[in-house]
Amino acid sequence: MVSNAADWKTRARLSPAARAEVAEQFFRRLGSVGSPLVSEASLSELLSRQVQLLLNDLGRGDAAGNGRRSQPSEESLRGAAEFSRRRAFLEIHPTETVRAAGLFYELTLPVLIRETLGEGATPDAALDLALDLHDAVMTQIALGCVGYITFLREKIHSSHRDERRRIARDLHDRVSHEILVALLSTELCDGALTRDPELARTRLKSTEQALREALQVISELSGELRDSTTNTDLERSLKQFLESAIPQDVRVDFAATGDIGGLPAPVAEELYYMLREAIRNALRHSAPRHIRITLRVSGLLVQALVSDDGRGFDVRTASRARHDGLTSLRERSELLGGKARVHSAVGRGTTVGVSIPLVNW
Repeated sequence: MVSNAADWKTRARLSPAARAEVAEQFFRRLGSVGSPLVSEASLSELLSRQVQLLLNDLGRGDAAGNGRRSQPSEESLRGAAEFSRRRAFLEIHPTETVRAAGLFYELTLPVLIRETLGEGATPDAALDLALDLHDAVMTQIALGCVGYITFLREKIHSSHRDERRRIARDLHDRVSHEILVALLSTELCDGALTRDPELARTRLKSTEQALREALQVISELSGELRDSTTNTDLERSLKQFLESAIPQDVRVDFAATGDIGGLPAPVAEELYYMLREAIRNALRHSAPRHIRITLRVSGLLVQALVSDDGRGFDVRTASRARHDGLTSLRERSELLGGKARVHSAVGRGTTVGVSIPLVNW
């Protein structure tokens, strides 16, 4: 065994038996604490491969002469990105990876010291080994977090793209239809003006009604495009949306407390989109008679609730089906460091809750 702080890096890191020991203890402990990183076979397999690649990365920085303790290999970089994407797809937060990394460090360091330094290790050699392992682990954490954030940003971009497509679809299906009806009615008027003035007046009335409805739809859609929180506060934007979106036969209660206008612009903007989507989903899918919206800023936390008394749904079934609305809601909130939750049951309405900490804004 070696005791010099530099010599251990020239030796084989761990024997196959020691590697197997580390992996077995690591996965057994993850299972005992119920880590979601080992609850799905494909993710667990990726994690197992990444553990071996991480051990291979030990000492590569100094060997490459770049002044870094740990330099991940190309294979390790690709593995970290793949693991991160899979974890994000399964909606597992990066904090689970941080917890697992701490556990891995705790289990691996004693085995590394025993296998590479032995009983005669000097404090400098043990410290050097501990720092090298720490650097390798932290490099993996950083890679995983960057990959997760990239995944979420792509999903947010996808949500915005879907929103634009929805507006384009409404323009085509609703506005174009009403204008087409108006044009057809106008054409029919040509022959009726002299032959049947009364019929012509009736058709002109239909034309007028169709154009008014088209104008109303255009007004609603332009309002949605205009109503962001960039130039006004969240409370006002929500009220404007409610005025244009809520049918007359649906009662809505809206209450806001705290410094809503003082919310950071990125938080207010995303929260507006999340609440608007929750309200729209309630109207589209739940057929509610009553919708309640509450918005509260208290200390360093903003909380929002959208509740309805509509038909409700089975949340577990919707989650397994990876319902786009629920997924987008969770991803938007996690990107802001917050959480979203959905409570519903068939025949008992739905409540959507969002909480976002403001400590980092």
